[in-house]
Amino acid sequence: MRNLVLAAVLALASMPASAATIANGSFETNGAGSFTARTTLSAGSAALTGWTVDSGNIDLVSTYWRGTDGANSVDLNGTAAGSISTTILGMITGRVYDITFDMAANPETAPNSKVINVSSGLDSQSFSRPRSGSTLRALNWTTMLFSTTATAMSQLLTFRSLTTGSAGAVIDNVRIALVPIPLPATAPLALLGLAGLALLRRRRTAA
Repeated sequence: MRNLVLAAVLALASMPASAATIANGSFETNGAGSFTARTTLSAGSAALTGWTVDSGNIDLVSTYWRGTDGANSVDLNGTAAGSISTTILGMITGRVYDITFDMAANPETAPNSKVINVSSGLDSQSFSRPRSGSTLRALNWTTMLFSTTATAMSQLLTFRSLTTGSAGAVIDNVRIALVPIPLPATAPLALLGLAGLALLRRRRTAA
């Protein structure tokens, strides 16, 4: 019976595997075109596979500085503030997802604080990183967390620069994970009762 209870607890605690995906979250796959150490992509460009430049322009950076996952990263300011978006696929409506990404500040020019807004579904949050402590040789990367509740099976995810000028916030390694549902405190007692009923039914059948 102990094994039966344990199996039931594990079954209740387990969740459907998250099939939610973010395409090209490390910006390593590029479409057609010529790319340099730092390539400016303007609004409407789909050269960055899986992503669209929605406004302004951005810089796709490879060897100009080092990303956190692979060679490439994205400066959300090209010559001015820009924004990019991608569609998250395979979400479970009503469930909460954690979206993590690495963020740093382009240290080349002011302002000191580089600010972005991240939005998806009905959720939105701003993040900032200081350029102090960063150099082109070694950006001061930090992992950020943004949580969103799925309103549909697919949902737009947008990163938008709130910083003026040609040196903004830099992002890399965008990834997603389904947030587990906590096991209710009364679940073990309920499962114990179900296991007891199952055992009683088995004994009656055997008799």
